[in-house]
Parts: sequence; structure tokens; C-alpha cells
Amino acid sequence: MLSVQIKGHHTVWVKKQGWARPVPVRYAVSGDSLVTFGDDGLEGLLAGDRAVAAVHDIAGGQLLESFGVTVTDVPPPEVDREALLELVAHVPLGANMVEVNARVDELCRSRRIIALVP
Repeated sequence: MLSVQIKGHHTVWVKKQGWARPVPVRYAVSGDSLVTFGDDGLEGLLAGDRAVAAVHDIAGGQLLESFGVTVTDVPPPEVDREALLELVAHVPLGANMVEVNARVDELCRSRRIIALVP
């Protein structure tokens, strides 16, 4: 189960064994998993890979929590829409709900979405 600290942040640093440094990515919580885009710095992670996820206080501050995760690809029809909306909340998606829904559907089709499962 993810802690309250994890649920209150948006950036996770992900590091796979053999990587020189962790990669910071924006995430959203979906159930007991962290959902993120797997094609923006994390393209080296494959389904089934193990990695370490670390969440720090704002602006790369103090480490709040670090834990092992397993990478899972999330097929577009199974993407948690609320988590996806939270994941892209910092980006304008459209002027009305029709445009927003079209953009979210496009993201599901065009981006690799992964879950980091503790």
C-alpha cells in the first residue's frame, strides 16, 4: 500500500540497476501503483523489469521514501483516466471537454503508459 507521502507528490526518481543516475518523471497514483509515461526517459525499462523508485520532498529535497517496483505496461483501454488526467494536469489539454477528451484519447494511443508496482 502506498503511503500518504507518496500520494501527495508528483515526481518520482526511477533507477534501474546499471543506470548511471535516476530519471525524474511525473507520476500519478492509480490504486497501489504509480502511473507514468514510459517513453520519456524511461524507454530503457521493459515490462517485468525491477527498479527503485524514490520520492523526495519538493525540488529534490529530503528523501521521503524509496522502494522497489516492477514495471508493467498499461494497455490503452486499461489506463485509469483519472490518473492520466492527473499526470497531465500541468499541460493545457483543450478549451472544452470535447477537446480535452480527444487529447486524452490521443495520449492513450500515442504514449507508452507504464505502472510502477511496489
